[in-house]
Amino acid sequence: MTLSCNRIARQAVVTQRGVTRYLACLLFLSAAMSVAGRAQAQGWRTASDKDGIRMETRRIAGGRFDELRVSTSLKASPDVIADYLFGKYLDEKNKNIHRTFITREQALTIWSDVLRTPVTSERCYSMRFERQAHANGEIRVKFASFDYVGRTPVPDCVALRARGEWIMTPTHTGTRLVYASLTDIGGKVPAALARRSLSAAAISSVGKVVAGASGLALQRGIGD
Repeated sequence: MTLSCNRIARQAVVTQRGVTRYLACLLFLSAAMSVAGRAQAQGWRTASDKDGIRMETRRIAGGRFDELRVSTSLKASPDVIADYLFGKYLDEKNKNIHRTFITREQALTIWSDVLRTPVTSERCYSMRFERQAHANGEIRVKFASFDYVGRTPVPDCVALRARGEWIMTPTHTGTRLVYASLTDIGGKVPAALARRSLSAAAISSVGKVVAGASGLALQRGIGD
């Protein structure tokens, strides 16, 4: 009887150790998968870092174009930057864009654009700008395009799709500004050419917001 009990006890110990090793293995695999998942979810790579403005890109599965993220810091407050985005930034003249405002409010603006370029078909889209204030003082301005509202200027006008946000996070010296966007210009424009134009336009937009919100002369950019 004693021998039988000892044998059962030893088997129980072996089984417990096996379960412990199994659970430890599961925890390790779970942690490894979690780290890999976060790395894949991020996937950003630095494309340029000049004059305090960093450009990052990441591939989107099944997408023609990369998602863009441009970040910088400035001394203006989030409120000042957001006011500029809803004001002078949208009013700025661009020889390639005809803009019609549909709704113009402090926290929500909707407009329609016709984008004309000399080498491609016109692009037609409407855009929604929405301002969101958070408890920590951060302000986000989310934007997204939708089907053109209004009379389409030409039958073959191509729909442009875009979504993203401006993120203004307060710091002890001002604001950390992040602009993220994913844009598909549509049509048959070579992807490599479109990527260069979209990257240049994103950096130019951030530069203009930094200058405008800081009371400096606006930088010249595409379409000026």
